[in-house]
Amino acid sequence: MKRQLEIERKYDVDRATRVPELTGVGPVVTTTTEEAFTLRAVYFDTAEYLLLANRITLRRREGGHDAGWHVKLPASRDAESTATPARHELHAPLGEAADEPLPAALRSAVEVILRGRPLHPVLVLETRRTVTTLLDIDGDPLGEVADDEVTATNPDTAAIRSWREWEVELAPGVGRSDGEAVLDAVGGVLESAGASLSASKSKLARGLGDSLPGTKAIALPGDDGAVLAPSSAGEFLLVQMAALVDDLELLDPPARDGADDAVHRFRVTVRRLRGLLRVYSGIIDPETASALDAALAPVSAAAGVARDIEVAEQQLALDLADAPEGLVTHDTLARLRASLGELGAEAGRDLGRILNDVSYFETLDRLDALIGPGGIVSITGDSADKSASKFAALKIAKESKRARRRAVAAADAYGESGEFDAELLHRARKAARRLRYAIDAQRGATLKGSVSPKAAHALQDALGDALDAHAASERYRAAADVARWAGEDTFGYGVLTALALARRDRALRRLPKLAEKL
Repeated sequence: MKRQLEIERKYDVDRATRVPELTGVGPVVTTTTEEAFTLRAVYFDTAEYLLLANRITLRRREGGHDAGWHVKLPASRDAESTATPARHELHAPLGEAADEPLPAALRSAVEVILRGRPLHPVLVLETRRTVTTLLDIDGDPLGEVADDEVTATNPDTAAIRSWREWEVELAPGVGRSDGEAVLDAVGGVLESAGASLSASKSKLARGLGDSLPGTKAIALPGDDGAVLAPSSAGEFLLVQMAALVDDLELLDPPARDGADDAVHRFRVTVRRLRGLLRVYSGIIDPETASALDAALAPVSAAAGVARDIEVAEQQLALDLADAPEGLVTHDTLARLRASLGELGAEAGRDLGRILNDVSYFETLDRLDALIGPGGIVSITGDSADKSASKFAALKIAKESKRARRRAVAAADAYGESGEFDAELLHRARKAARRLRYAIDAQRGATLKGSVSPKAAHALQDALGDALDAHAASERYRAAADVARWAGEDTFGYGVLTALALARRDRALRRLPKLAEKL
């Protein structure tokens, strides 16, 4: 699967207007024009037009230099705020059959929107295209102007629409600032020739016309006209959860692909959602909140296992860096890495199964329903109409006491007996994590608070460091047992175990002071 960034502007133009001469326009030194050719593209979506509602287009195109399956995705929020919004475009090659299924890699990229729903053709485009390539002083392409005569057929209604448009698309590798200058210069000439910026964002949207659905919106008013009071606890929680649901849906595709740091960020987002449901209780209907929390639990667990393998690799790197040279053999390291590789592959498969399970799709639907126009019907708690600022402050004060109490208990248990109590540490870490996420939501809503987010983060990190280092020592010991059974030298495992335990103990000694700062 190939990925590229698409930056283009579209113009409406009548059938009689010719593409003007563009040589000498801005940095364009010369141009070349190809013979006209024909493209045939079939666009796919669900019956509800869910892809289009989320500004995603999916097509199978025949003809031209980029024939294949294409998925166009919205770019980052920062990119969308620029003069010419960019889109990420994913490509996969065509198979032999015209009725071939969507390639699995592309389906994975949009499954968070499809959620198991079937796809069907929603539009067929026949385009007669003439391309003018814009070249700089070195003969390198700056972009191209596509002169398109388009005929769109809706297979559901048999409606036919036709129009002509010009597309100006930057060549790959042209920088944003330089590209905007090219687009501005060329666009000015095109508009002087009679073209106007298109009101339609895509050929698909224009071809569907009246069939075009509304975009997904995060709306607080209910269907019955009820409205959450501004600055209320109910509004605060829904807005914060809406942002997290957006993040979850953005992170789902890279998490499925195992992209760098994506599983970690995906897991954190799921945990943040669960944390808000628990800490800020009294707003959402308890049954609804409990059901969502329970539904998110297996997703969090599966992502957690996959992430734990990444953490294990980081722990091994730390201990290897501290180990005296020559004490950890290549055989020892190879066994450890092979074991982590096998566990990581298995964890990735398990996460994939969870993310393709109907229960996960239903959970996403329920989250969308909660933050959507009708979600207000679930905001029935006694605290929904309270001041967001006061409500958040009270909840965070309670969580702060809980986190401090659990951290002190874990530290005291270790100090008195010298024994490591994993259960106490886990409970303390969970409390510190919930506190941190609650504070982040409070600050994200620009509400004032007295508990330091840095203090909560530092305590969570120390607890995490202790638990992660202890888990590393247990892995080394287990690997040593296997190596001993195989008749291998186990000295290196002992070295790594000692280093991991030392790191664990250093983290535990930090707990009392960190707890006092909450």
